[in-house]
Amino acid sequence: MTQSMEINTSVAMLVSVFGNPIHADAEANNYEWYVEFPDGSSAILKNLSKGGSAGRVQAWEVSCSSEAAAEQVTAKLEEGENYYDGGLHPELFIKRDN
Repeated sequence: MTQSMEINTSVAMLVSVFGNPIHADAEANNYEWYVEFPDGSSAILKNLSKGGSAGRVQAWEVSCSSEAAAEQVTAKLEEGENYYDGGLHPELFIKRDN
C-alpha cells in the first residue's frame, strides 16, 4: 500500500533532516529525495511546483511505501523543527491523502 501526503517546508529543512537530495537543480528549483528507513520502508519527496526560490517554503509531494514510512517521515520532520532550537524556521504542514 502506498501512502501519499503533502508537506510545506523549505529545501533547507529537508536537507537538515534527510541530507542532500538525490536530484537537485537549483536553477530550476527542482529537488528530489529518496529516503530508506531501517525497517525497509521508503519515501520519495518531490517539490510540486518548479521555479521560484529554493529559500522559500514550498509544497512537496511525499509518496511512502507504507503507513510506517509515512509515520517515520512525519517524525523526522517534527524532530527537524527542534533543530532550530526555537529560532525562526519554516512552518511545517502535513496533509495526508486517504
